[in-house]
Amino acid sequence: MLLTFTKVISAQIPKKDFLENKCSRYNSLKGTKELSIQKNPLLHNYDVKFYKLDIEVSNKSDYVKGNVTINAEVKNNTLTTFVVELYSGLSVDAVLINNITHQFTHNGNEIHIPLSSSIEPGTDFSAQIFYYGKTWEGMECDTARYWGNWVTYTHSECFHAKDWFPCKEVLEDKADSVYVYVTTDYGLKAGSNGILTGTTYFSNGKVRYEWKSKYPIAYYLISIAVSDYIEYNIYAEPEGLSRPLLIQNYVYDHPECLPYYKEDIDITADLIELFSDLYGMYPFMDEKYGHCMWPWGGAMENQTMTSTVNINFYLIAHELGHQWFGDYVTCATWQDIWINEGFASYTEYLAYQYLYSQEAADERMKKAHEYAMTPPDGSIYIPLEDAEDEDRIFDWYLSYRKGMSIVHMIRFELQNDEIFFNTLKNFLTQYGDSVASGIDFKNVLEETSGKDFTDFFNQWYFGEGYPTYNISWLQQNDTLSFTSIQTTSSLVTPLFKMLMEYKIFHSNGDTTIQVYQTENTQTFKVYLPYQVDSIQVDPNNWVLNQTGGIKKYTAKENVLSQDICKIYPNPSQGKFTVEIQNNSHSKLSIQVINETGQLIYERLYKNTKANSLIEIDLPDIPKGIYILRVQAGKYEYTRKIIIN
Repeated sequence: MLLTFTKVISAQIPKKDFLENKCSRYNSLKGTKELSIQKNPLLHNYDVKFYKLDIEVSNKSDYVKGNVTINAEVKNNTLTTFVVELYSGLSVDAVLINNITHQFTHNGNEIHIPLSSSIEPGTDFSAQIFYYGKTWEGMECDTARYWGNWVTYTHSECFHAKDWFPCKEVLEDKADSVYVYVTTDYGLKAGSNGILTGTTYFSNGKVRYEWKSKYPIAYYLISIAVSDYIEYNIYAEPEGLSRPLLIQNYVYDHPECLPYYKEDIDITADLIELFSDLYGMYPFMDEKYGHCMWPWGGAMENQTMTSTVNINFYLIAHELGHQWFGDYVTCATWQDIWINEGFASYTEYLAYQYLYSQEAADERMKKAHEYAMTPPDGSIYIPLEDAEDEDRIFDWYLSYRKGMSIVHMIRFELQNDEIFFNTLKNFLTQYGDSVASGIDFKNVLEETSGKDFTDFFNQWYFGEGYPTYNISWLQQNDTLSFTSIQTTSSLVTPLFKMLMEYKIFHSNGDTTIQVYQTENTQTFKVYLPYQVDSIQVDPNNWVLNQTGGIKKYTAKENVLSQDICKIYPNPSQGKFTVEIQNNSHSKLSIQVINETGQLIYERLYKNTKANSLIEIDLPDIPKGIYILRVQAGKYEYTRKIIIN
């Protein structure tokens, strides 16, 4: 789902403890209450095979009436009570189990149906529920801004499918297929999932549209949209598909609407062909892709037919990307929304890179980084306490823009596009028509690449914040020495161990090098027989980071770290001792620098003796990670200090 507005993020209290191996902890907890929203256990005792919705709606009301059939199989224990979810504000007329009417209760958004005879594990059964009433947030009606058309539409993500039809809101239980029959007034059209297999006209001025899809589908991706649409169809021809793929578009019946969007709609064919090459064939190749316009403030990747407020290049790319990441492979829990939104957001970048220009893609990534670094804290993985908070799940800065950024960084860490795209294809092949977590993706990534991404996921997926780099450098003859001091924006992740690229400008042009930083302060030496002018951090914007400052030193100043002092205690509460060792110094400077590279404390000393003890007391300093810089004569020493 792509929202066209940003959300306000509340300040988060930094966590005291950072788990060094969060990936292992996640694996040990998988499937427990700490990783998923708790549901009624009776919902887990059957496997949904098929939904058939047969409902009546108009385009000017959020009132629905009709019936839903659910075919399912009993899983583990004998089924004595069938439970299904439905908004308590809707009224239920009758419930049939295997065509036999049953008594029921409907409270707390659940229908409970005690069975007249129990059903054994492995047995198929059918439930049919007749209902009516005014829906809740999952189905609404409104007029389209500017165009003025009335629309009734559904948006079920995350927890709103039950607002308009009886269902089981469990992500891993995808229905094997779905029929959606929508009856409405003459002159209106109803768009939905799959293929329009029939249109039946009735003498009372009603018309029924009969949509059928044979592909597995998550509950929240079942959708309808009803309005006075006109239909505009084009076709894509992805390589490897024996026939053209229908792109079916329902746009408002307004004389200016289709001409306004036609050029962008036509680009959809190019995008389907591109993504089918990069990711593997469009997952729902036997049916269609398309768009239904709605008045809601964003777009939603309903399977095979996206609902959207408008139609433009990046929005098409994002929602189409969801057909692979989100629809074909769905996040295993809402805490793993990165599987949906991070990859769909990165699909925007690929669309610009391959169909426009590298410059356009770079600008897209630059903007993504700006958004991603707006909050100094917050993880891409949704914490348990926020697992039902839709504002947190769909946080624009973290789930979308930071999620997009770490996919780009994975591509950079691999240093091989063939392996990168093979990873995506392998992941989609392995988890297609099912669900997957972030750790599931990590496992496929490691299997495909042969590299260990444990640190990366601890830092970027479960961890928080981003690094800032302060660089000091010195050239002596044909050797460039530079020290990278990395500070981070969050206490949760005190170090990002990762690849970094530097561009060195010199008398013979420029040279780009890559180094792998494993410590907060680390010095690198490079053979370079040219006069160096300057250094640029991350010239191609691969890494989510900020540059604090870049300083050139002379030979006399000597940037190389020397073991000239000790610092204790560390961590401290702002009061610590600096012990000067080895030599006396006529001039000594002690500085404290925060994570953004700002100087917050400095003191100068004269005529210090060897093994001098200098007490530093900063009672009002905020908690965080800092760099202590000691300059003693021609030497400089830097050290990370933690204030807690």
